Amino acid sequence: MRLLNSKRFWGLLLTVGLLVYCFYDFDFQSVIQAFAAINFWYLIPLIFLEAFIALVRSTRLKYIIDPCKRIPIFQLFPIYCIGMMTNLLMPYLTGQVVRIYLLSQKEQLKKTFLFTAMVLEVIFDGLAIICIAIVISFFFVMPDEFKAWHFAILAILVLLAAVLLLWVSHLKTEETNFLSRWISRLPQKAAKKIEDVRASFFSGLEMLRSSKHFTLVSLLSILSWLSQAGLTFILIKAFRFDISLWGAVVITAVSTIFMTIVASPGNLGTFQAATVFAMKPFGIEKSHALAFSFMLHIAVYLPPILLGAFFAFKEGLSLKQLTIDSEKDAEGSLPVPGQSSN
Repeated sequence: MRLLNSKRFWGLLLTVGLLVYCFYDFDFQSVIQAFAAINFWYLIPLIFLEAFIALVRSTRLKYIIDPCKRIPIFQLFPIYCIGMMTNLLMPYLTGQVVRIYLLSQKEQLKKTFLFTAMVLEVIFDGLAIICIAIVISFFFVMPDEFKAWHFAILAILVLLAAVLLLWVSHLKTEETNFLSRWISRLPQKAAKKIEDVRASFFSGLEMLRSSKHFTLVSLLSILSWLSQAGLTFILIKAFRFDISLWGAVVITAVSTIFMTIVASPGNLGTFQAATVFAMKPFGIEKSHALAFSFMLHIAVYLPPILLGAFFAFKEGLSLKQLTIDSEKDAEGSLPVPGQSSN
């Protein structure tokens, strides 16, 4: 029973299942041919592009936090990289928990505030990828498998969440004070805890009240996803596939959504299945898509893992201890989206 309640057991089982799906009709010869056709000159910029994306996203996090506390980017970037490394190596967005833990410890920021900041990152990511997809769709024809209403439903859900948070962030002082008065009627200990959560939550939304920070965060979100789609497109060119930039955006968006919903350790199996699924409408056969997925997996994962490992080593932190400490610290705190409970 204890094994069945372990998220690592289910994560391993999921990985094995997805790998079986990817490899049950594996054509080794076709994969070798796909690798042999690679133009390796295209791989050089990939080494630096993912590190650039990490820098852009950590800068975005800086501007989300900025209205409440200014943290220099040289302090935030290492923490972001360590969290990114943990997130890539561990299932269930453990890296997000680690990042919240490190920022709360090093910068004395409330966990509810950091949780809210993380929710804003997810929403801005969703809005950015949808905006990019819509703009590029005017110039390229979508494969029949990807209908416009698929993107419309996703866009509506993300927009609803964004509008709700925007409305909450602009609540008048009297309305928030009314909530505080209602909280004050609770037992003192519970009231203090809930009031702290409320105050931290509204602090996390402070960025939405600033047009400067809202614009910067929006532009950085678009830049990060354009860079991510650009990375995919460069690798597509390396494999000599006949897929447009629009196709690279679709592959990036579909695989990201798939991996957000279905998490496995290191996204092994998940990444391959998501990429094969996303590339099928573009006429890429399964063996070639698998070869592509392995190279993309390395390009997306290796630079952040190396950066995170470097900064963790510099700080004297181990992955195992970070995971244990952050999970203990998170007990009784707000849940992280996408994180499963034991």
